[in-house]
Amino acid sequence: MFKEERLLKIINKINSDKGINKGITIKELSEAFNVSPSTIRRDLTELEEAGVVKRTHGGAILVEQVGNEYDFLSKQGKNVSEKKSIAKYAASLVEDGEIIALNSSTLTYLMAAELDAKNISIITNSVGVVNQLSDKRDYSIIVLGGIYLHSAKTIEGTTTVEQISKMHFDKVFLGANGVDLKLGLSTAGSIEASSKQAMVDCGKEIYFLCESTKFDKASFYKIADFSQVNAIITDDKLTDKQFETYNKYTKIVRV
Repeated sequence: MFKEERLLKIINKINSDKGINKGITIKELSEAFNVSPSTIRRDLTELEEAGVVKRTHGGAILVEQVGNEYDFLSKQGKNVSEKKSIAKYAASLVEDGEIIALNSSTLTYLMAAELDAKNISIITNSVGVVNQLSDKRDYSIIVLGGIYLHSAKTIEGTTTVEQISKMHFDKVFLGANGVDLKLGLSTAGSIEASSKQAMVDCGKEIYFLCESTKFDKASFYKIADFSQVNAIITDDKLTDKQFETYNKYTKIVRV
């Protein structure tokens, strides 16, 4: 098993077996993945440096903020009306015959249901997006490979990034956890950031779907600068002051 795969599986195990703030021991992880305790210690140190876990005496716990951001179901029920407006507008930007990339987020999940362009190709690492589009017989759906993160309902890892890097997209639609004047667009984990950065690098037009509550916030890992973004689509609760400020750096669309 490659180290990258093991790190993702460690996150899955801590999150599913123990949950936030409930520790797992080095011994448990060592036995689960059939590697030495020293290897697990190095893995946990790397995950701690990435801001995903917090080391404890003899083990680790999942960082609460990361655990919450990876929980797709808990995020799905927040700001529902705002998310639907954003998703509907984003879907209207897709034109017939285009190749688009949708990362895994609650907003792209809703966007997928609103798509009505004809004969489009969709590349995604989101199981939710695939489910939304399963009856669209005229769509070509390419599912990226990698390790499935259960709580986030996303496929991530080196395999995912390598596949994306060989592709080209007419339009890319991404979610973000933070929109900040200094950091730009950011997300909770380094693993998720890598696949989003790869999509940005391979896209002709880049769109971020972000509720107004994400503005003036910086998450752990940078995804992109404002100069790389064609537009940030948000809801009409974004204040006039915020709109004027951020619109100086990239196009802001309030819906």
